[in-house]
Amino acid sequence: MTTLSRFLLLVPVLWICWSCERPTNPVEEGTLTFSQDTLAFDSIFTTLLTPSERLIVHNETGRAVNISRVWLESGEKTRFSMIINGRQGNDISDVVIANGDSVYVFVNFLSTLRDEFVEEYINFQVGEEQQRVLIRARVLDAYFLRARLAQEGNFLSLTPESFFFRQDTTLTPDKPIIIDGPVFIPEGVTVTILPGTELFFTPYQFGVRDSNQGLVFGLYSFLIVDGTLQAVGTADQPIEFKGSRFDSLYLENPAQWRGLNFRKNSRNNVLQFCEVKNALIGIQVDSSSVNENPKLTLRQTEVKNMGVHGIVGLGFAPGQTDNEPPAILMENCIVNSCKQRTVLILGGGKYEFVNSTFANFNVARFSRRIPQVLATNWYSFDGSTGIVYPAYVDFVNCIIWGSEEDEIVKDTLIGAPFTRLRLERCMVRLSPDNEPFIRPLLVESLVNQDPLFNDYFFRDYRLKEGSPAINAGLDLSARFQDDYRGRPDSLRYDGFDIGALEYYPLEK
Repeated sequence: MTTLSRFLLLVPVLWICWSCERPTNPVEEGTLTFSQDTLAFDSIFTTLLTPSERLIVHNETGRAVNISRVWLESGEKTRFSMIINGRQGNDISDVVIANGDSVYVFVNFLSTLRDEFVEEYINFQVGEEQQRVLIRARVLDAYFLRARLAQEGNFLSLTPESFFFRQDTTLTPDKPIIIDGPVFIPEGVTVTILPGTELFFTPYQFGVRDSNQGLVFGLYSFLIVDGTLQAVGTADQPIEFKGSRFDSLYLENPAQWRGLNFRKNSRNNVLQFCEVKNALIGIQVDSSSVNENPKLTLRQTEVKNMGVHGIVGLGFAPGQTDNEPPAILMENCIVNSCKQRTVLILGGGKYEFVNSTFANFNVARFSRRIPQVLATNWYSFDGSTGIVYPAYVDFVNCIIWGSEEDEIVKDTLIGAPFTRLRLERCMVRLSPDNEPFIRPLLVESLVNQDPLFNDYFFRDYRLKEGSPAINAGLDLSARFQDDYRGRPDSLRYDGFDIGALEYYPLEK
């Protein structure tokens, strides 16, 4: 090795040593500054360890400062834990900060208290001066529904202690409900959710062993419906399905849990005045209806912030006919902000989407490069042979709009056209290349006319004055008269508007 090579290797080592060197001659005097005066944990649940809150302590005194002691005021009784610059403990001595430098304090909280506020102070002693920073947490009691997976060979099963709904059950809003793992509603069981109920899904992960015995981890907190789910809220008291994180970074963050899964034999499911947010796939519906009712009816419901898709329909029903009820009936709903599709239909099936808004814009965490609606009438289970299924897909009075040049595409095999894909009185965005394939499917629909949402960046999909969607829809007043909001002051009047939200003059 040359002298120059040894020198180049030595310089980084010396730099690391110098950068980590403890400041010399620190003084025990001076006033510290803090990134915030209160560490506030938003609503959290008993027995769940919270995410860390961070406090940055700055030294702007002009000298290196020695903090002789940092401690939590409640001592051994505290329900908080603390880490300072990698040192874990609730009473730490001699923390030195160079002039112009900072240290990080991370605080966690685990409480068994219920339905009350908890406060604590972090104390900093520098010479004769003592400074304090308040920690405040709101603690909620909750019902915990916990299930765990085990793998035997190629099969997954629930561990014996796992929760599942064994009988007809009503969930009430008196406490939040935490779903931690894959919770089942078995066939023959009905779960009814009352208005105002909040269901929080944890980011439970499980590692599935692949053919090489490697672990592939995935999110497995979700609701699996083989029976019936009746979740009917009200305009004033919606039902919420969402992640369990309250900290601000996660309030609108996708992919925190897996979603709602309605399986082959499920029936008579209803979601009305619900919000489904922050999952991987918001709602997945398998196969066709098994009785005279839609498998899933969605009304006045919003599905948003999905890490993959908003609504997924899996048909795979060789005998599907147009006389059967749809697998999904959607009226006056909004699906938005999905990293891939707002609607994905695989293997045909029957679906009816009415007066709904599908909006997918490349903002914040939702950049994509594919159309938001994809409808296919085939599927390949082995990667080579495609199987074609009957497909009856109707969009009526719907807005399908977003950032991409194409926002709806159909996918068929050569010689196997769709049984029916129809868009009546809809607003769609199409590229010149795709328009010849979609144009024959349109009935009195509007192409490439901006619906003029009030503010799509803030997910406000009300229509502005002059929107081409106003009074352009098919009159469905014999079917329903309210819009997504479901309030007397938002009834559809005159001509029906296209989309989930009837136009009303916006407040200035």
